[in-house]
Amino acid sequence: MIENSPANSQSSFALVVFQPEPNILYSLDAAAHFAGVPRRSLLIYCRAGLVQPIFQQPNGAMTFTDEAIYAVRRLEHLRAMHHNDLAWIKTVMELQNEVEYLRTELRFFRNS
Repeated sequence: MIENSPANSQSSFALVVFQPEPNILYSLDAAAHFAGVPRRSLLIYCRAGLVQPIFQQPNGAMTFTDEAIYAVRRLEHLRAMHHNDLAWIKTVMELQNEVEYLRTELRFFRNS
């Protein structure tokens, strides 16, 4: 018989929300882990120009910002919905970035 104690009543499948710290750089492995993708997928996104790593001197190691991790999560969402068409995903991401830029510009002019 299993008792209904507080430890037993909580599910082991609790959702953990990732809130990246601003101004912190994450290694390739850490960024892949936080984005929920294999390391190889993150490298493919970098090669396709969909995610921009920061290269650390002097060894040239790739590091990623919280914005890059967020971008990978958006990419994965699009990929899951529309399969592996990287050219299409890149176009959608560019359009989303342009919309965000225009919204920011509009807010600036409204507040001026």
